[in-house]
Amino acid sequence: MTKIKKSAGSIIFDSLNSLLMILFCISILFPLWDMIVVSFSPPELASSLTFNLWPKQWNLDSYRYCFSENRIYSAFLVTLYRTIVGTAIHVVVVSFAAYPLSKLDLPYRKGIITFFLIPMFFSGGLIPTFIMIKKLGLIDNLLVYVLPAAFSPFVMLVLRNFFMSLDKAVEESAIIDGASIFTILFRIIFPLSKPVLATIILWHMVYHWNAWFDSMIYIRNERKIVLQLLLRRLMDETDLLESNMQLFVLTQPEGIQFSSKTVRAAVTIVVITPIVCVYPFLQKYFVKGIMLGAVKG
Repeated sequence: MTKIKKSAGSIIFDSLNSLLMILFCISILFPLWDMIVVSFSPPELASSLTFNLWPKQWNLDSYRYCFSENRIYSAFLVTLYRTIVGTAIHVVVVSFAAYPLSKLDLPYRKGIITFFLIPMFFSGGLIPTFIMIKKLGLIDNLLVYVLPAAFSPFVMLVLRNFFMSLDKAVEESAIIDGASIFTILFRIIFPLSKPVLATIILWHMVYHWNAWFDSMIYIRNERKIVLQLLLRRLMDETDLLESNMQLFVLTQPEGIQFSSKTVRAAVTIVVITPIVCVYPFLQKYFVKGIMLGAVKG
């Protein structure tokens, strides 16, 4: 195999490009690693402004404080339920809406698409939405996490554009062989749509995992709040405790030591770890799925 000799300008460009990418990656990883080191450091070392590649002294008190809350286990289960069930419902609803709209011979197709596009530009606002949720009986109901987010016009358009880009001959061959519409959808369309479906799943999983505002607005029972809201309240409580730290430490049997900075770092690590663990399994589909769904239709 003949090796192509690169010009001097090409070598300089590749070197600068690689250097910029390395610096960009370091700028992303630096705050995250600093957060990890701070979360495992004692309060007196965490308050210093110096950056350490490794904790000078290991301290797990911030994590002990986070997990000492009994509410954190129920909040974790609620967040897990919201992420899994909410994502599954969203993918099914959006797929069932996008597939018929990918057919050019669908009656009133343009009118239906226009109807779906209106909420993308005009929303009712917080108060009308709250009144609607209340009239639907979703206040303090776990369904409030999954039903309002079951449909997204933007995601539906991305998926519809991808369906339109698929080769029509495959579908026509299945129809000639006597396949029903559900057979075509589940055995042909969905397997061919793995990249874009994986991208949509990742989008919605991240959304549900990070969401907390609706829990604060619509949920009254403390055992039904999501993990992010509980950890946010823990950080607020830590700020108050820090002003009375001496009294607080004396009241603790094990004399645990933490500060608002170490608790904030520990909370951040606890929140992002599950979704970071899922991302590598879907990352290979991510870029491909976005590009495939960007076809104009």
